[in-house]
Amino acid sequence: MIEVVSSLVSLMYYMFIPAIVVTLVALVLAWQAWRYRKEQRDIATGLSHEAKKLIEKMQTTSADLAATSEKPELSDLGAPKYLATLCTVLVQKAGGSIRLTENDFLELPEEEYISIYVDTTDASILLCLNSLRPQTLPSTGGNPDGSDDEPTYN
Repeated sequence: MIEVVSSLVSLMYYMFIPAIVVTLVALVLAWQAWRYRKEQRDIATGLSHEAKKLIEKMQTTSADLAATSEKPELSDLGAPKYLATLCTVLVQKAGGSIRLTENDFLELPEEEYISIYVDTTDASILLCLNSLRPQTLPSTGGNPDGSDDEPTYN
């Protein structure tokens, strides 16, 4: 009888060790899953806060742009208001009117484009067709003050 009890105890002992190992592995996996989920939640929360800040900044910036003066600055080259002013200046320089026909658009080669250069010496803008660039680009051999900065940049 003692042998039977001893054999049952040793059998339970050998079953108890794998049960403890399986329980520990399950606990570690559950903890890892909880930690991963928490990190994902933290990332989503952080992105949400950053998106809100960005939206607020965009709204503030657009309100500031609306409140600024009507004359655009050279730093606003991509602003629609600046592009409209640029077209107005070009039409005025051309004598007050420019007629653009459908053929003007069709005859323009696809690889042709306009480069915009800013002359920092007098804050003027040079619009230059790609095909004419080498002939019309001003010399950039250095500034009169001896610095190597080019007075014209793209």
